Amino acid sequence: MGTVNLKFVTSYLIVQIAPNHLVGSHSTRVGFTATKKIGNAVKRNYAKRLMRALVIREKKQLLNSTDYVFIARRAILNEKFSIMEGEFIDAIKRVNNKIPLQKLDGKPKIF
Repeated sequence: MGTVNLKFVTSYLIVQIAPNHLVGSHSTRVGFTATKKIGNAVKRNYAKRLMRALVIREKKQLLNSTDYVFIARRAILNEKFSIMEGEFIDAIKRVNNKIPLQKLDGKPKIF
């Protein structure tokens, strides 16, 4: 991650963002984390799948040349997807406003 590291906390996840100085269609990188506080391996993997689905659905909100890290919180396991999606979009917009870059035109590189 770059030198600027910003974050935004929601009820369901934490979004961290930093510029990465890469150029090209795969300049946006995305990572997902779910700690043991979330639960066992099944619950952690489910939380990561939910976050991946949110990123895929809202990939147009992501910025070029930017690294994103999404950290699951325990509440992500018990909420409807549509409600999480609304909070996710709000979190991405708020954190993106702190770093003025271009919108993503290619596919994000998901780890």
